[in-house]
Amino acid sequence: MATILKHLDTFDPAAWLAAMAQIGGGYALMSGRRLALMVDECHPEDLTSVMSPLIGRPDRQEAIKLAIEQRQLGQVA
Repeated sequence: MATILKHLDTFDPAAWLAAMAQIGGGYALMSGRRLALMVDECHPEDLTSVMSPLIGRPDRQEAIKLAIEQRQLGQVA
């Protein structure tokens, strides 16, 4: 799935979160809505594919934060 994200013209935060989990990564919102990404056990090539859509894209980072918040509230993200 990680390689699919690299080729999308649009960004789907739910698909991004799924791809992050698929490669063994994790995520959380910390105080102040800071996005924490856990990547300790991820293969470097997979991690590059998953992270590249976020580089220099604060709008996509915000979309991920909103998706996590919706999940925490029990809403479908």
